[in-house]
Parts: sequence; structure tokens; C-alpha cells
Amino acid sequence: MKRLTFFLPLVLGASSFLSAQVWTLAGPQSRHSHTAVYDPTSAQMIIFGGQETSIDTDLNDVWLGVTSSNQDDRFTQLLPTGTVPAGRYGHVATYDPTSNRMTIFGGAEGLPSPCANDVWILEGANGSGTASWTAAAPTGTAPAPRVYSAGAYDPTTDAMIVFGGNNCSTGYFNDAWVLTHANGVDGTPAWHELQTSGTPPSARESASAVYDSVNNILTIYAGDAGGAGFGDVWTLSNANGSGGTPVWAQLSPSGTAPKPRTGQSAIYDSGEDRMTIFGGVNGGATLTDTWILTSSNGIGSPSWIQITTATTAPSLAYHSAVYSSTANDMYVFAGASTADKLSTNSHAFTFYGANGVTKAGSKWVLGGPAVRYSQSVYYDSSSNNLFVFGGQHSKTNLDFNDYWEATDIIGSTNLKWTVIHASGPIPKPRFGHTGLFDSVSDRMMVFGGGTGYPGPCVNDYHVLENANTQGGTPTWVTLQPSGSLPPVRQLHSSVYDSVTNTLIIFGGYNCETSYYNDVWVLKNANDVSALPSWTELAPTGSAPSERESSSAVYDSTTNTLIVFGGDAFGTEFGDIWLLSNANGTGGTPAWTELTASNQGPSARSGHTAIYDSVNNRMTIYAGYNGEHILDDVWILSGANGHGGTATWSQGLAGQLRRFHSSVYASSSNQMITFGGETNLNPLNPNSDIYTLTDANGLMRPSEK
Repeated sequence: MKRLTFFLPLVLGASSFLSAQVWTLAGPQSRHSHTAVYDPTSAQMIIFGGQETSIDTDLNDVWLGVTSSNQDDRFTQLLPTGTVPAGRYGHVATYDPTSNRMTIFGGAEGLPSPCANDVWILEGANGSGTASWTAAAPTGTAPAPRVYSAGAYDPTTDAMIVFGGNNCSTGYFNDAWVLTHANGVDGTPAWHELQTSGTPPSARESASAVYDSVNNILTIYAGDAGGAGFGDVWTLSNANGSGGTPVWAQLSPSGTAPKPRTGQSAIYDSGEDRMTIFGGVNGGATLTDTWILTSSNGIGSPSWIQITTATTAPSLAYHSAVYSSTANDMYVFAGASTADKLSTNSHAFTFYGANGVTKAGSKWVLGGPAVRYSQSVYYDSSSNNLFVFGGQHSKTNLDFNDYWEATDIIGSTNLKWTVIHASGPIPKPRFGHTGLFDSVSDRMMVFGGGTGYPGPCVNDYHVLENANTQGGTPTWVTLQPSGSLPPVRQLHSSVYDSVTNTLIIFGGYNCETSYYNDVWVLKNANDVSALPSWTELAPTGSAPSERESSSAVYDSTTNTLIVFGGDAFGTEFGDIWLLSNANGTGGTPAWTELTASNQGPSARSGHTAIYDSVNNRMTIYAGYNGEHILDDVWILSGANGHGGTATWSQGLAGQLRRFHSSVYASSSNQMITFGGETNLNPLNPNSDIYTLTDANGLMRPSEK
């Protein structure tokens, strides 16, 4: 993966340190027009290249991906040796499972020009053994450079078959080519243009191709030539260049045909002779429909059947799709979309029962957590895993109560999501709630939140035992704490004092018309030694104004709650407040407003904050300023009011986010962020994990 790496040469403020902050994405970047092939031995897709359109970057990374109908999702980056092919999209890729070699051809290396016609071979493509790139030098006259060709592989003769494409301008092809010895093992690859008979398909790009190796028949479907998509189906007999003259024939399947389209995917079940097509573009909109063509090799009576699924399909084009004949599942990765929540994405989906025959019911399953915001997140340093609970999908009533684990967060760009099915009474779906972790007792504590949009708000309390999955089955327990309960609320800020086992909450919104500036503490919060008990604090001093969506961090050394920002009635705040004796012990709590020595971040809400207690530095990230979603990072030194003058310095900007989650890995000085909104309207929520190195703005000793 190409990391998005930037360096900030100067950190502003009283203490000027050089900073080497870097943002790193876990898992593959979003992309379209990439390729994926399937390795049945390791049951994973091998992904190469594509285009990341938000930054107009052509990619040349390799990822091994696994998704499944139980929602697990895993992406491991492969780092081959040798000279790496130039970044590209719209290329052809084929795979030989016997030799474990992937072969790629052509594609576009710009936007789109120039087109390529080079051939590369990746040995050890499934991650078993040493992976290595080799530039092939085929004999024969090569096809003209092109993008968006259709391609297929004949494992019997080790041949790559290529059809059509575009010359990166206004020229389109309908020629057919065979690359023999495509895996490069038993001989030098060689190009041969097929001399076909019969009327060929019209010239086009972005067609789909599947291949019947038993009968040596290539089937071509749809595509476009600079205008509306096609909806025709063609077969090419003797397609691998042996057995006789290759002959084109157009099929006329019975049944209602799919809409014309381009940029769709197709997979083939050779046992049932069924081609399954999915998605694509028609009339400028990406599609969600799935169709099966029976007798797709043209032997018999081809017929179109539309598949009705039990779950909502993604809206995609220029994605990749591979097929497991063993599981009868189709695995789809990334692609472009006109749907707000996908756009250019890095999501993986499983289409269960892909041939429409051998499984009861077909359904779409998203790999990993759905996009969301206002979830709760915690990081478990003992396992190096991140956990996510709840949140909201979009500006609707679709709230979550699912629980996810992402493993090996710090020190790796790989991504592995597992859904955790806890026992016990699961809390209602919610967002804007408290979800904090006690590592000593291995328990997550959940309070309040909104259970619709935005309400009703609740003030219930739940504990998840064995939360990090290391000590046994996670189990939900619903509790009735003693004392008067806080009023119902969402989007409050909350912290946990592990020394006194106290949960502290501040402010929030009641899902109707009221905002809060009250402070409540919950003693015995983890429910280990005694029943939790609520107490409202009565701080002295002038309190912050009522608000929601502020950030709060806690300094256990001085027993100080540090609050920044928030909003109420359409006004964002940029003030800093300190609450002494915040856990309810040590004396009467007191509010004090902290004034920094210099100009800092703009007023905002829906941002996040982390705290480095050793250096007394609070880092805030992104949020919303009343007009725009932000991406900036700011560090406040002297944040607890006890360590000298409070001073703001600016860090390295990240991604546009609000209502995301951020947690701090103190041992590596990294901030981990997950999810959040990336746009105002539509909301475009997200499910990415990013880490920021040197999160406190201080260089590591070796960098000073």
C-alpha cells in the first residue's frame, strides 16, 4: 500500500519541536478498477492496483483478502520483492493456482493516459513462500496498449485470453489475443492474435469475460464504447487458440434481460454452467441487481434469471468479484458508487449462494462493521486490539448494538475485523453513548445514548464482562445502579478513573430540547466489588455553559477533568474548562476556565481528544465548526492547569471527520481513530481505522 505520508516541519507554539507525525490507514485504500483473483488453496482473493480517485493516485499494492458470510473481514498486505509494476487501473489479471502465480497485463498508468501493454508475473501470489515480481518479455507482436480489456485464464493450457478495451482515448477494440505460457513456468510467454470467424462483438471496453475450460468457450457480456452500456452476450469457441478456428456467436437468452450496463462483474460456476453478473453502471447510476445466465457457454438454452436477495445489495461498479466454487460464494471488493455511503470505497462483501442453485436463499453480507458515527471505541493495550460498540449508520433510525474486534492495530497496516457475539441481554441499539473499558477487570461500561434519531434518549447502564475476549465469552449484564440516576442523554462526554473505579460524565443532550452542564460520577463502575452508585457533583465556580458533543479527558494524577468545545443551540464553543476533584474525592469539585497563551483551534463540536498524562498534553482532532467538517490536529501543552502555561501547537492534519472516535496508545504515542462522518449532506459515514504517530507532538528521543 502507498501510505499517505506527510511531514510537518514546524510545530508552532512556545515549545518548537520538529515533528514526524504520520497518518497510516489500516487495510487497503479505497479504489476502483483494480483486479482480484481467487486462490482456492488459501481461500483468499489476491488484489492488485486500481485507482484511488480522491487523490487521483494509481496504485500498485498487493493485498490478500478474506471475507465470509459470517461478516469476518481480513486484509493482509503482501510486500513482494523485485521491481514493482507501475501503478495502474483497468488492467487484466489472471491466476494459476498450481504454480501460485498471478499475471497482469496492460491498464492505464495515468488519468488515464498512458496506456500500457506490459506483462508482469507475481510469484508466491497467495503469500505462501516468497512473493516476487518479474517483468515478463513475451515473444510475438503484443496487443496495442489498452485499458479496461476483458480477460480470462485457461488453466489447462496456461493461457491468458484478452478481449477488447480502450486505447486511453477515443479508440475501442474488439480483437482477441492469447498469451501462451502465461505463468512463465514452462516456457517463455508469447502473444498470438486470434484470427476469428463469424461476426464479432462491436468494439468496447469494460466488458465481462468468463471462460469454460472444458469446452474452450469464452463468454463476453456488456461493456461500453463511450456511450450507453451494452446488454449483449457473445461466445467465442476455441478461445484458447487451439482446437480449430475461433468462432464468434451472439447468444439470444430467453427471459427478461438485465439493463444494459458497463463496469459490472461476472463470475462463472463451471459445474452448473452459470454466469452470475452483478452491478455496473446504467444511465450514470451504479446498480445493485444480480443476474444469472444459465447455459452461459451457449451449449443448451441460455436464459436470464434475476436473483432476489434477502438483504440489501451494495451499489457498485468497477469493483472486483471472485468466486469460490467450494463455498458457492462470490466475494466483492471495493469499486466506485453513486451511493452516498460507498462512493469510492474499500468495503468487502460476500454474496452467499452465488449460483442461485446449491444454497437455500441468496444474500449479501458486508465484511467488517458497517459505516457509522457516534459509536464507542476502546483500545486494549494487552492484546493490541480495538473494540467498537454501537453507533449510527446515517441520519435515520438505524442504530447499532453490534460489537466488533479489530486485531493487531499498532505496528501493522493489516486489517482483521471479527464480529463478537456476546451472551446475555444485549443493550438496545444506540449512538452518542458512553462506552469505556477497565483493563483490570476486563469490562466495558455502557451508559445512555440515543436509541433512535435522535431519541428517545436513555439512562440505562450495562457492563460487558470479558470484553476483550481473552478471558472467556463476553457476557452482557444489565445493572440498576443505586442513587438517583442522571437524566436521559446522548452526546455527553465521559471518562473513567481506573484508580477509584469511577465513571465521570459531563453535559449532553436529552434528545428533545435540553442541554446539560451537570457532572455525575458512578462509583464501583465495573460492578466487581459492589453495585455501582450514581452521585451528582455540585462543583463550585462558574460552570461551562450547557452543551453536547464536547471532548473530555482525565488526569488521574491531579484528579482533573479537562473539557474542550462542544455545541448548543447551533453555537460551537472553543473554550477549555478544568474540573478539580473530578472523581468526587479529595475535596469540593471546582470549575475553572483555562486560557491558553496563544490562539488555538477554532470553536468546534463532535471532535475527539486524547491525553498524554506523562507529558500533560491533550491532542484534539477534527470536528465541526458550524459550517465545515474539519481535519486539523492541535496539541495543548500544560493541559491540566498545573504544569506551566497552557499553549497550543498545531499537528499534522488528517481526514475530514466528526463524531468519530479516538483513543490513545501511550506505549507507542499513537492516536487511533475509527469511523465518523466525512461530509455534511449526505453524511457519508466511515469505518476506516487510521493511526497518527507522535500523537502528543513531541519527537521520539532518536529524532531530536
